[in-house]
Amino acid sequence: MRKIALVMSLVLIAGLAFAQTFDEYEESIRDFADGVANSLPLNSSVGLTWSDSHIGQFPRFGVGATIGFSTVPYAAVKPVLEALDLDDDLTSSSAFSYVEQWGAPLPAYTAEARIGGLILPFDIGVKLGTIPEQVDTTSFIEDVDFDYLLAGADVRLRLMEERGLLPEFSVGAGYNYLRARIGLNNLASGPITITSFTDPRPAAQGGVGEFDIILTDPQLEYFWQSNIIDITAQVSKKLLLFTPYVGFGGAVGFGSAGGGFTADLTTTPNLTAEQLDEVNDLLEESGEGTLPRFGENGFDVTAEMPAGWAFRVYAGTSINLLLLKIDVTAMYDFIGENLGVTIGTRLQF
Repeated sequence: MRKIALVMSLVLIAGLAFAQTFDEYEESIRDFADGVANSLPLNSSVGLTWSDSHIGQFPRFGVGATIGFSTVPYAAVKPVLEALDLDDDLTSSSAFSYVEQWGAPLPAYTAEARIGGLILPFDIGVKLGTIPEQVDTTSFIEDVDFDYLLAGADVRLRLMEERGLLPEFSVGAGYNYLRARIGLNNLASGPITITSFTDPRPAAQGGVGEFDIILTDPQLEYFWQSNIIDITAQVSKKLLLFTPYVGFGGAVGFGSAGGGFTADLTTTPNLTAEQLDEVNDLLEESGEGTLPRFGENGFDVTAEMPAGWAFRVYAGTSINLLLLKIDVTAMYDFIGENLGVTIGTRLQF
């Protein structure tokens, strides 16, 4: 038994040709990359959205953390599910009905810090959030494997100081890096058998004729990474225990996205890893098939994302309890039509 990549296995069960399925899957990944491109800038903006448009000059500083989520339209992941013939089964559940209507929620969190600048009225912020690949997230969300990295920094310049009825106004620019992977486990209730593969080797050279491939514990995987440049403008006003704020952000992201399908594999009659590699070589040489390479690390397709733009409006308020501040923020991206919500807490000195 070994890890292999058989991206098209469930579609084969439905009777489609292997080469045709592979082409369809590759095209679906490109569609996925196009669809998710405009969603990642909003997700990367989680963190460092503090109610104060400027925290003040050095040595003013603050440290805190933010958790939240943004959505990815169902249309972005639907092409891959359709290519794997999974869309009907998955969307029959109430959870996927919600996803189909509102989009798939992408969680995010960051630890963050911000410090005031010298001479000019600016401040600098940094953030980092990560869920390492080694962490078993299936203990929190059944059958969902997830790892994640979000890192970023920004600079904000105050253009108008808060005085009397006048609010505080600042503009900012920043850079974010986002990488994530989601794996969906236990897609089938039992082993899946794919039949009628023909060994091109003659019997004298070990050929077994037709053989079956049996897949156990299939896993579907999505992954993406993006570099995002972000600019913001924000207005805030202190009102007793609250500091309401509203802002506008524009961002563009560049990166890649993809997906893969892995499973534990056996064959009947049994073929060794070396024999499977030999079968693949012969099929490729003869031009009779486009089987993906069987390998220990699985098979995936990656597509470059087009430049993904996002123009968002965000608003919220902080609750100010002496040095402790609690922020609640809602976001909306006009281009991707994505939603986001974050909750943050910090100590600000």
